[in-house]
Amino acid sequence: MDSSSLRQLLRSAQQDEAEAKRRRLTLYFISYVGGTIMAFMAWINMGTNNPLLVGTLAGSAAFVYANVALSHMFPRVDVFFYLAGLVVAFTINGLVYTGGLNNTGLYFIFPLLFIQIIVVRFKPAMVYVAVTLGITIFMLYNQEKIVAEYPAEHVSRFLIATFSFICVAFIGENFWHQSRKEMLRENLERMRQANTDPLTKLPNRRFLEAVFFERAMQDPGAHFPLSAVVVDIDHFKTINDTYGHDIGDEVLIHITRLMKEAVRTTDVVARTGGEEFLVLFPHATLSQAVKLAEKIRKVVEANPFVEGDVNHSITASFGVATALTDTNLHACLKQADDNLYKAKNAGRNRVVE
Repeated sequence: MDSSSLRQLLRSAQQDEAEAKRRRLTLYFISYVGGTIMAFMAWINMGTNNPLLVGTLAGSAAFVYANVALSHMFPRVDVFFYLAGLVVAFTINGLVYTGGLNNTGLYFIFPLLFIQIIVVRFKPAMVYVAVTLGITIFMLYNQEKIVAEYPAEHVSRFLIATFSFICVAFIGENFWHQSRKEMLRENLERMRQANTDPLTKLPNRRFLEAVFFERAMQDPGAHFPLSAVVVDIDHFKTINDTYGHDIGDEVLIHITRLMKEAVRTTDVVARTGGEEFLVLFPHATLSQAVKLAEKIRKVVEANPFVEGDVNHSITASFGVATALTDTNLHACLKQADDNLYKAKNAGRNRVVE
């Protein structure tokens, strides 16, 4: 896993759930309140000689209720937000076309436009509003094609008020989104620092437990079978005692580079202790993980640490285990750790499964 992948995982862990929850609750509230109002307006207009208006309001209310019911059933699907924006566009232009009760339909356009702006994401909302208003303007200036009749002075004042309202609404939304992005960037940097080992720049144990394993549990199909390899540098204390801790740090950075170059882009290399690392191979069987671990072992052995007068050969020991499902992930990590100790006791510089 490269730094951009780590950043992406942290970003999604930081904002996805909170933002998704906010959007869902907004959709639910607006749908229930708006659907009820439209159903009520359809009911009180049933006695008028405007069946098209009644049909528009009743149909919109029914669609809103169906849309929000489906969004409860499939809470992670975004399409319901865009469908809500479409039904708002249909309702707006239905009111403009029919005129509403005694040609008062234009009064309801403002709250409906605002709903469209806040339910649909910011940039798509611009397209939704532009298309909706484009159809509205066409009808207002071609009233021979619609049922309603609007005085020219009402049309001009309505459009001026509408454009003013849209500008204010989008400016407010834009500033809110910009301030939110800035807060997310600051929080993301704090999260990156908290989840990254400062020396090797690798993910740390906190990242594994709070982000990666949590994500794997939520989406097991994208991760399992998940193989774990615990890696420990052989005789690292001797390196520190012989050359000093500064050289020891450089050796850790050297090993980090070798492991990152040896693994796949989908794999995760993390530093979990002083000279101990954990490599995770998503969608890898035990035999595949053993081959990958053996590849890393050979790369480490073939690339001694060389800096100035220091030329020190390095080896590492590996313990491998595989979790077939999310239910035995913790057992897999313990087994990999036990296998590492077996590799150490068997003479080091080897892979034990």
